[in-house]
Amino acid sequence: MNAFSLRLFGFLTILAGAVHAAPVIVDEGGAHAEIVVAEKPTRSAKLAARELQAVVGKITGQKLPIVTAPTGGAVVKIYVGESEHAQRVGVTSEGLERDAFRLVSGADWLALVGNDWDFTPIEPWGRSNSDWVKIKEAEWRKLAGHPWVNPTSASLYKDYSKPLDIWKHDHRGSLNAVYAFLRDLGVRWYMPGPLGEILPDLKRIELPAVNRTARPEFEVRTLSRPMLNAPSIDDALWYLRIGANDQYGVLHHGQRYVTEHPEQRARHPEYYAMLPNGKRDTESETANACLSSPGFFQEMVAYCRLMFDHYDMPIVSVMPHDGFTHCQCQDCKGQATLDRDPSGHSSDYVWGFVVRVANELAKTHPDRKVFCGAYSSYRMPPLSIDKLPDNVWVQITNGRPIREMDDKTHEDTAALRREWQAKTNHPLSVTLNYTPFTDRGEFRPQYWPHIIARGLRDCAGTVWREDVWLSNGKGGLHFPGMSHLNPYVMSRLWWDTKQDVDALLDEYYALFYGPAAADMQAFIEHCEKNYSKLGSDGDLTREALALFDKAKAAAPSESVFAQRMALVDEFLVTLRNRAAQIRADRPEGLPGFRVIDMGKDKWRDVRDTLVIDGRIDEPFWTAYSLRGVLKDVRTGAKPRLPTEFRVRWWNGALYLAIRCQGQPGVAPIIGGSQDGDPAIWNGEHLELLIETDKHSYYQIVINPAGHLISMDRGTDKAHWSKWSAKAEVAAHRGDDFWSVEMKLPVTASDEDPLHQIIGSMPFKSRADVLESGKGTSLPWYFNLFRKRAGSEDEETSAFSPLGPDAKTFHDPLKFGEIYVQ
Repeated sequence: MNAFSLRLFGFLTILAGAVHAAPVIVDEGGAHAEIVVAEKPTRSAKLAARELQAVVGKITGQKLPIVTAPTGGAVVKIYVGESEHAQRVGVTSEGLERDAFRLVSGADWLALVGNDWDFTPIEPWGRSNSDWVKIKEAEWRKLAGHPWVNPTSASLYKDYSKPLDIWKHDHRGSLNAVYAFLRDLGVRWYMPGPLGEILPDLKRIELPAVNRTARPEFEVRTLSRPMLNAPSIDDALWYLRIGANDQYGVLHHGQRYVTEHPEQRARHPEYYAMLPNGKRDTESETANACLSSPGFFQEMVAYCRLMFDHYDMPIVSVMPHDGFTHCQCQDCKGQATLDRDPSGHSSDYVWGFVVRVANELAKTHPDRKVFCGAYSSYRMPPLSIDKLPDNVWVQITNGRPIREMDDKTHEDTAALRREWQAKTNHPLSVTLNYTPFTDRGEFRPQYWPHIIARGLRDCAGTVWREDVWLSNGKGGLHFPGMSHLNPYVMSRLWWDTKQDVDALLDEYYALFYGPAAADMQAFIEHCEKNYSKLGSDGDLTREALALFDKAKAAAPSESVFAQRMALVDEFLVTLRNRAAQIRADRPEGLPGFRVIDMGKDKWRDVRDTLVIDGRIDEPFWTAYSLRGVLKDVRTGAKPRLPTEFRVRWWNGALYLAIRCQGQPGVAPIIGGSQDGDPAIWNGEHLELLIETDKHSYYQIVINPAGHLISMDRGTDKAHWSKWSAKAEVAAHRGDDFWSVEMKLPVTASDEDPLHQIIGSMPFKSRADVLESGKGTSLPWYFNLFRKRAGSEDEETSAFSPLGPDAKTFHDPLKFGEIYVQ
């Protein structure tokens, strides 16, 4: 072959290659594609086009134009969202479920088309809080005709992002399609903001050969944080980029909207739960209803019908208010099933009410649904109901394990889901409380990717909705450097539970932490495996901190990896502080107190003698003489007016009896005339500070009149008073003493962290734990103070004296040990 023939052959070879090469969307020569949307695109498609344009611009430096019809000047047409142009190449959203999408390509086009629907809010609704209060609330009250609180419209503006022009309730299949295409290019959004982005540096993007339909395995994928209207646009975008969404009308604690209004409480006290003291609870923030009240039943039904008819809600919550209280009136009290586990004490009572409401609503709205959560003392399925009506949908609080790796927890939770599934013909909903979802000062790193993957695989096919409560942070994630991984893993597995979570994590470690990848993997896996022991086991806690410090040292100081590590380090400040409170680091010689377990058979005859009236003279207290005494808070000497106490454990609660000696004929000084009154501190009072195996620490203050202050000191000051001990307290005054009886309910579950003490039954040693067969709890720590404020000497005494240099009661390192043995 001569030289000319060789040159000709080479030219033809190059030409053939050019003919068969994939068309180019972008290369170093510029943008060769245009984004085509409908003349009137959905909100999802409109935002999707902007996002595609912006991100491609970031990773290539080239800008793709957005047009409403092909111009003929571009080699490749990218159809975003449904349009007549996408229809011409045969791509529509027909047959796609909510948020599902198609990625399909042809010779010179790519279609990114999904199931889209634009939500339209119904009047009256508030464009802001002031708009609601000043204008729209009056319209609502006229519409309702009852003193009800509007469940959605008062705060509906929070579900809309004005900068992005998108609603949380919109169906966003086309936007999901664009994000899927960008992920195929290597883009990742692990965390809100630029630090959370992985943006590849691409010089060339070829038109892919693709024909893919993607459907989420979970229809509704709700995250409480970050919010779509978050102050930071980065937070709002991250919410969308990981594919979160929400279901219009599905709310928690629907009964609250009928019971919360002050006018309702004043007009109809008979609607409210009767307390053990015989009074109706119309005062507490979470006052629950009397579910036997005919009037409340009628209002609940009328409220649901209004939501169906006016606001077109497909489903309405009839779930009780938070901090559930079982009414003690004659009609309600007997409906408790106290022979069951505490999480089933009120199941028949609550779900019986749900069924009554559902049956009444079915007469007028057979196509609509009512919704209730399996939660608190009604988490277990009811025994008296074989099958729920077809218009009842069930949600299980913590319906898959959050942080437990052991097989038994996963098997027990799966068994609970099966029990509920047997009661209904519908798939289940689950809600998950990932603490600290209310700024609760949780000190342990929260990494649970493998637990999440296992739980989601187990739920696939039987759960339609996950509602995940994450920690607050002014609209965004709280401590995002640590808290982003769990929702990111969830977001990927919500679409495909079969994917390899370890491969997903390997990519994450490599891209997000670079040279510190292996060390951060070791740290995160250690935290996931040992979460329950961090903060109580000194060796494991120190190992966690050492692993992180090693990873931190591996990241170059000025790198993006070091900046990401710094965000984790901000969270670890609390763990480092907590490490100083671990038992091994406590001073020598601190007192301990043994608690009598009234659940043992030998106490059967005396445990039912308890009457909480403040007198502490029944056999429940006197059959065993073990008692503690208080000493001078600084010197440890015997105080002038002694105080003694006794403690019992029974049926998931801590009981205390405290007797305070006084002067004959001299009444104690009483400050404060109601629960929560800060004036309680101005008179004589008791303070119980208690640190459990799961939380540090709670503060409970009682005065001689039986008035109470309960606070969670494990969170920031602004949230201390959000917690309620749900204590039952009574005080009694004699001629020369006053006494208090107190029942403090305890739960091992942190599904409701704003109510009750969270902890497991406390034991002195691991050997006691194993012998009991009741779990893995470590001891608790506490201090009990009596302060005679308002008296001449203001004598203060304590169970664990603080020493002459003490400046505050609040020194957890000086707490004494308390345990059941």
